[in-house]
Amino acid sequence: MLTALAVAPNSNSAIKARRMIQYEVAKIALPPVPSALTIAGPTPNVGFPNSGNYTINGNDDPACGNGQNRPAIGSVGDGTLSSSAGMNQATDSRNTVISALNAPGVKTNNYKGADGCTPDAQNVQNTTNSLYSTPTGLNSIVHNVMNAANATYANGTSLNNGRLEIPPVAPSTTPTPQVTVVNGNLTLSGTTTGSGILLVTGTLTFSGNFSYNGVILVIGNGILQQSGGGSGNFTGAVIVANIAKDSNYATNPTEAHLADHLGSATYDFGGGGGNGLQYNSCSIDFAGNSATFTVISRREITY
Repeated sequence: MLTALAVAPNSNSAIKARRMIQYEVAKIALPPVPSALTIAGPTPNVGFPNSGNYTINGNDDPACGNGQNRPAIGSVGDGTLSSSAGMNQATDSRNTVISALNAPGVKTNNYKGADGCTPDAQNVQNTTNSLYSTPTGLNSIVHNVMNAANATYANGTSLNNGRLEIPPVAPSTTPTPQVTVVNGNLTLSGTTTGSGILLVTGTLTFSGNFSYNGVILVIGNGILQQSGGGSGNFTGAVIVANIAKDSNYATNPTEAHLADHLGSATYDFGGGGGNGLQYNSCSIDFAGNSATFTVISRREITY
């Protein structure tokens, strides 16, 4: 709570005017993520690379000291359904993921997490904040992130060999964590990096050595896809969810374009390469601290 009091400039002023204003400000607070990779909704479109170097690991970095181990991949059902129907949907989605992880050539042992099974893909419906399981909840996350954005890119943005920051900085400089929003599709190639919170409401497509430290939210059309190999790495967590009624949601995320139920999300890693995902609670905390304070409410007080 910030309070500002303005009074007449000195005691000799003819009019003793004064005003008091209060602002409530807060930083964006993302709900706790339930897994390294969280996929919301029914029957996801998933594909994993034929690569011995690609991994998804839900075990937290011991240096963080929190012991917040998570499943490597977590599935979430639609919270607008009955509790049993939502749970069954999450289980069916988990089975779809496991089937993809057992496809020929996929290194199932590379998908490890808190439960110790191989591959570690789990139904996380009962451990997930409800904001992640409904279109309305996910839409609120989208708008909270948009309101806290430090950098906003337009639909169709492409970046090759650079950093997701505005203003642009030289690749050799120290990265600045920030909240980055892409209103639509984002395509990354070459050696690209970023840190903080990244929200893509359309399709996130990348190739080459894309690395990110923090939280990646592909919420809207809910499509994340890789083309070709690479050796970058995601450190933190990734959430993919399809909440769009139509293609207009990505560039105009209003309730008019918001679906009544979760749709099928896409997480497609084609080719080889070493791009992987390591859950890291320190990186997630780091991402949350990248947000600046935003005004929630303002009022004038009689004084």
